[in-house]
Amino acid sequence: MIFKNPSILYGLLFLIVPIIVHLFQLRRFTKVPFTNVAFLKPLITQTRKSRQLKKWLTLLARMAVIACIVIAFAQPFIPGSNVATQEKETAIYLDNSYSMQSSGSKGELFKTAVTDLLERLPNDQKFTLFTNSNTYTNTTKKEVANDLLNSEYQSKPLSYEQIQLKANALLNDNKKRKELIIISDFQKIDETFPDTIKGLKRELVFLEAEGSNNISIDTAYISRRETNSIDISVSVTSDKAINNPVTLSLENNDVLVAKTSVDLTNLKDTGIFNFETSQPLQGRIYLEDNSLSFDNELFISNNIDRKIKVLAINTVDGDFLKRIYTEDEFDFTAVRSRDLNFNLLKEQNLIILNELNSISVNLAKEINTYLRNGGYLVMIPALDQSGYSSINNIKGTDNISEKEKRITEINYNHPLLRGVFNKQISNFQYPKVNATTNTISALNPILKFEDGSSFLFQKGNVFNFTAPLNNQNSNFKNSPLIVPILYNMGRNSLPVQQLYYHIGDKNSIAIPEKIIRDEILELRNESNAIIPKQRAFESFVLIEVEDELNNSGNYKVIKDNESITTLSFNSSRQENKLNYFTASELGSNNIAYSVEDLVYKLNEEDGVLSLWRYFVIGALFFLICELLILKFLK
Repeated sequence: MIFKNPSILYGLLFLIVPIIVHLFQLRRFTKVPFTNVAFLKPLITQTRKSRQLKKWLTLLARMAVIACIVIAFAQPFIPGSNVATQEKETAIYLDNSYSMQSSGSKGELFKTAVTDLLERLPNDQKFTLFTNSNTYTNTTKKEVANDLLNSEYQSKPLSYEQIQLKANALLNDNKKRKELIIISDFQKIDETFPDTIKGLKRELVFLEAEGSNNISIDTAYISRRETNSIDISVSVTSDKAINNPVTLSLENNDVLVAKTSVDLTNLKDTGIFNFETSQPLQGRIYLEDNSLSFDNELFISNNIDRKIKVLAINTVDGDFLKRIYTEDEFDFTAVRSRDLNFNLLKEQNLIILNELNSISVNLAKEINTYLRNGGYLVMIPALDQSGYSSINNIKGTDNISEKEKRITEINYNHPLLRGVFNKQISNFQYPKVNATTNTISALNPILKFEDGSSFLFQKGNVFNFTAPLNNQNSNFKNSPLIVPILYNMGRNSLPVQQLYYHIGDKNSIAIPEKIIRDEILELRNESNAIIPKQRAFESFVLIEVEDELNNSGNYKVIKDNESITTLSFNSSRQENKLNYFTASELGSNNIAYSVEDLVYKLNEEDGVLSLWRYFVIGALFFLICELLILKFLK
C-alpha cells in the first residue's frame, strides 16, 4: 500500500489524545445524593470488571476512528504496475488531415476522436496535444475543448517521424516517463512506419474507415487554346466503378456557367469545359459525392495572359529561336548586336546572347544590372570571343578544344527538364560538337559530354553553353533536345500564372505589377488574408506562397485595396489515396481501435486501487461502535 499524501500520516500522533483522556481519568466529579432522596433512585449495580471492559473498548473505538480518518486523508492506494507510481508526461497527436473526413462506425473519424477524447479523459489530467496545425502544451480537456470542436482539416499532415520528433521535443522533463498517443487513420504517407524513439512509450489509436466509394476531381488543365476561348480538361477518378454518369459543374464568380458529365465505369474519365476568355475566370469546378468532401471541388482562375518577353542579340543566324518562341506565348525580339538599343534590356524576361564575338564594357554593365533585377540570360558562346568574363556568372574562354565530343548525359532531375520526358532514354541519337570554348565540370549540369564535362549548365540566372550552336560546329539545333530546353528557359524566366496552385508546395508566381517604396501585395478572399513573401523587380513582383494558406479558394491579389488579379489554391490530392498501414505493419502490441479502448487499457496498466473510501467507511463504523458501547454496555 502506498500513500499519495504520506505527510498527513503525522496526524496519527493525535492517537495519544484518547489515551491520555482514559489513563488520567479526565472527567468531572459526580454528585452523589446523600439524603433519603438517594434511596428513591434506582440502584444500578456494576461490577469492576465490566467497567474496565467498557473503558478499553471505548478507547480502542476512538483510536480506530482517528486512525481511519488520518489514513483516509493520506489517500492510500495499491499500484496497478511497476511504473504506475512514476510521474509521466503525455503528448497526444490528433490527426486532422483530410483523410480523417472518412466515415467510421460513429461518423467522421476526426469528429469521433474529438468527442471521445472530451468524454473519456479525466477532467484534471494535464497533457500536451498537437495536430497538424496547432499545439497545446500542458493543458486540460476543458481548455482545448472549443478549439478542438472548431478545428479545420489540413491538407499537409505531419509524417510519422515528424510526429515522434515533435512529441519528444515537447516532452522535455527527463525525470518523468514520456508517453505519446497517436490518434489517426494511419494513411501511408511514408513507405514504412518508423520505430519508436528510445525513451518514448508509444500508443496507437487506429481509427478505421468504413469501405466507401470516393469520387475525386484530381486535376484540371488547359487542353486547347484559341483566340477567344480555352478548353479546360478535368480529370475525375473513382475508387469503384459507377454505372451512372457523374455530373461536373463549373461556376464563375458564383454563377453556374456550364455542366458536363463523366463516365466512371472504368474508374477514370475526363470532362471538358469550353470557356470564353472575354472575361476573367474565377471559377469553381465541383461534383456531388458522399465520401471525402475536400476533393469534390477544384478552384481555378485564368486571367489575361502576359506574354514573356524574349530578346535575342545575334551575330549569327537566329531563326531557330524565332521558331521556338512563338507569338502565342512570347513577345520575341531579335536584333543584331550592332543595332542593339540598351533601353530594351530592362524590359525583357529572357535575353539570349547568340555567339557574340565581343561584349563591350557598356553592354556588360547593362547586362549585370539586368541580372541583379531578376532577369535571366542565355549565353551561347563564340569561339572567337572577348569581354565575356565581365558579365557575372560567365567565364571567358580559357582553352578552345577542337576535339569532337558527343552530348551523352541528360540530367532528368534538373528543374529545366523535370517532367519533359516520360522515362529516361537509353538509345538516344546523341548530338555532337566539333569544338568547345571551356572544359567545365559544373556541380549540377543540365547536359554533359561523354568525358563528363558540361555542355549546358546553370549558374544563378545564367544558362551557359560551352560550345557554339551554329551548323558548322554542332548539330544540336537538329536535336529534339533543343526545343524543350530553350522553351523551358523562356517559361521559367517569368513564372506565368497557372490555373491553380497546391497549398503546401513552394509556389513562385510573377505578378505583372510595379510597386514602389512601401507598397505591398496582399492575398485575400472572404475568410483569409495574408501578406506573402515578395520581391519587386523592374516590371513584375515575384510572390512566394508555401505554407501560409490553409484553405482552398480563389484569392484576389490586392494592391492599395484594388484587385489586380486572381490566384487559385487547392489542397493536394495526396490525402484522397485511401491506402492505410495494416495492424501488422504498425506493430499490433500497442494498438487500440478507439479512444475508449485506449483509456481503459491505460487505466489497467497504470491504474491504482484507491483505498481512502474504505477507511472513511471504517471511521464511520468505529464511531457507531463507540456509540453502541457507551449506550448498551453496562
